Amino acid sequence: MNQVHSDDVEFDEVGWGTVIRDLLEFQFKLVVDGLKDLTLAQVALGAALLDLFRRDGSPGRRFYGIIRLSDRFDEWLDLHAAVERAPEDTPDLFLNPSRSVDDVLGGLETSARRVAAASTRLSRRRAFRSV
Repeated sequence: MNQVHSDDVEFDEVGWGTVIRDLLEFQFKLVVDGLKDLTLAQVALGAALLDLFRRDGSPGRRFYGIIRLSDRFDEWLDLHAAVERAPEDTPDLFLNPSRSVDDVLGGLETSARRVAAASTRLSRRRAFRSV
């Protein structure tokens, strides 16, 4: 990489060799991450079912162990390590970075609870009217 000096600040300029290496590394890591996801989806389900049926120890002990394993694996894989070399003018293509998937799922859960509560109230009214 070439050294670039600007206003007494020194940084590395990314060349095409680095971009190609980062691309190949990213593609490899995506494959590894996908294999992890396919495997852990089944293992997590099995662990949760085993926790449910065995009921020994804390609830979800095996399941949360799988989540911890997945989290540590993600840290080790460091899928997005190359972002550190991204030029400052790299566009941010994410539409709404302020909301995470957890935020969206939380909103869906809240909506589902409201619908369930409204449905229960409606069912009770109908049952009361038919009596």
